[in-house]
Amino acid sequence: MMRKKRLLLLALLPPFFLTGCWDKKDPEDRAFIITLGVDSTLTGCSFTFAPANIETGEEETYTAESDTLAGAVAQVDTRTSRKTDLGQLKTVILGRNLLENSAKLDSLLRELERSQTVSEKVMLLATDGSAAECVEAAMAEDSKTGLFLWDFYKNTAREVAVTKGMDLDTYLTEREEQGGNGIIPRISAVDGKLQLGGGMAVTPTAVYTMDEEKERGYLFLLGEAEGALLEGEYQGETLPVEIGKTHVFYDFSEVGDSILCTITLPVEGTLQGGSGHLLSRESRKDLEKIFEAIIKGEVEHTLKIAMGAGEDLFGILPRLQRAMPHLAEEYGRDTLWDAMVFEIYPELELKDMGRKR
Repeated sequence: MMRKKRLLLLALLPPFFLTGCWDKKDPEDRAFIITLGVDSTLTGCSFTFAPANIETGEEETYTAESDTLAGAVAQVDTRTSRKTDLGQLKTVILGRNLLENSAKLDSLLRELERSQTVSEKVMLLATDGSAAECVEAAMAEDSKTGLFLWDFYKNTAREVAVTKGMDLDTYLTEREEQGGNGIIPRISAVDGKLQLGGGMAVTPTAVYTMDEEKERGYLFLLGEAEGALLEGEYQGETLPVEIGKTHVFYDFSEVGDSILCTITLPVEGTLQGGSGHLLSRESRKDLEKIFEAIIKGEVEHTLKIAMGAGEDLFGILPRLQRAMPHLAEEYGRDTLWDAMVFEIYPELELKDMGRKR
């Protein structure tokens, strides 16, 4: 009899151990945050959460002030009926006032890096203004899925070379390699509409806004300017050239007390407009020179930001350290950067798409 009771007890025990999800929330009880905006305040940070509202499709955002993201989530959870879930987070937008506060930015980045919920591939964007305004603009476009900003950025960045994609893991890696410096793609809310283009160069002591032209120069420095559109004047006519494949080669040499960095830029381009006549050999050479000068000028203007800042914003020193490790051992980063001089050599191969019939 005792044995039967024991067997019965053993049979009844498993269901108690299989109810581990009794306190879990169903999907409809969760607020799946797709976009997060972070701005600096006098007392901490302001976090703007944008959830996907699949059922109602109504625009809805949550805002909380806290020193940490975890603290902001806890605040929001006391004011809503749904549990805040960051597992589907796609985009984090950083306001300029946050970028200018190195301590707060470092703290946020460390928290995102340590998070067991937030993906290391979450996309980072920066804005000259308020991150909250950008989040609101994105929600106004698509509050149902919340993916408008994700799609807008992903598709635009792929097709038009106005900025470079940047996820959390890549940014943290580059930031560490470049002595705390890094470039974050820029987004703006203009009259309630989102505008993508340019970048924000962030150093431990300052933030520099890069317009579309300087961002394009940065993409040439990376060999990733495919899709860019340049316009040049030729015989009284404005001609557009779409950039195809791009490459970049760095060569370093010691010249007296300076370090010469020679940057060669093999570039393919396609003439998109004009009179419609096929290019002659002479006109092709003339146009190649014109657009090579444009590329050279844009890259030089971009480099001037880093030279003026006294900081390697574009990841050139790591290339030097790999090419000439003895210099890295002998001199510090600041000494190496101060000694750097640049020569830029674009090599454009121009194609004519001709007249379509």
